[in-house]
Amino acid sequence: MHGQDIRRPLELVRTPPLGTVTEVALFYARRNFAVASRTAVAGLRLEATDGPFATGEGPLVSGTTLALTMAMAGRPTYCDELTGPGASIIRARCSPG
Repeated sequence: MHGQDIRRPLELVRTPPLGTVTEVALFYARRNFAVASRTAVAGLRLEATDGPFATGEGPLVSGTTLALTMAMAGRPTYCDELTGPGASIIRARCSPG
């Protein structure tokens, strides 16, 4: 998370290995650990467009595994990369306020 937080504003493009990001996504979907990631996706169906990650039930939110993971971590800029009927819901949950 923190590496992506630094890379994105500096426009340093790097996508971590899909298997690694998938494991982080699964962890975030199951727990409110350092961030309220499980709460952020409650009542939503998340499906990665680039890998096997999928979890939950409800309105669909689609995007890359990285974008879904960063959105679960509360990073609103990644929410702009998400699509589907549930995208506006997770976007609202990511918004500071």
